[in-house]
Amino acid sequence: MNPTIPSKLSIIFAGEDILAELLTKDGEQVGEKVHVRVRAMPARHLGRVLQLADKEAELLDFVCQIVCLISADGEITGRVYQAAEPGWADNLTDKSHTALYEAAKRLNFSRAATWAERQIAAKQFTGELALKAEEALTPMLERIVGLLGSLSKPPSTAAAPSTRS
Repeated sequence: MNPTIPSKLSIIFAGEDILAELLTKDGEQVGEKVHVRVRAMPARHLGRVLQLADKEAELLDFVCQIVCLISADGEITGRVYQAAEPGWADNLTDKSHTALYEAAKRLNFSRAATWAERQIAAKQFTGELALKAEEALTPMLERIVGLLGSLSKPPSTAAAPSTRS
């Protein structure tokens, strides 16, 4: 394995672990504590991060994974990361919501902005190429359309002499 190329697992699980607190069923501020991984999203998902940047709860639902500890005989033997369900962030205490959102911003916002700038530059580049291609091809296409138009017209016939007397 090439050490300079991150493994798929390290890309999937890149981020920051935070111990978050959920509201209890009766709405009290002291509830169940859960380990949460706030993901540093891969580049392919940064557009979605931008779409959700001003929708805090939806962003947390998107970037957070719930860490489930695997135990055997009372000892923790591993972790399983599960995607947060839609609406999961609605169950966070205010303090936990803020902490997770700040981590999501720290890990993703500047990267998403840089990604967006690259996308804009790429669209400008390809847009300019498309305009140049159109300018180069338009005269040729107009000639082809003219030729096709002349081929579709029936040839004109000479007027036959009138047989009326």
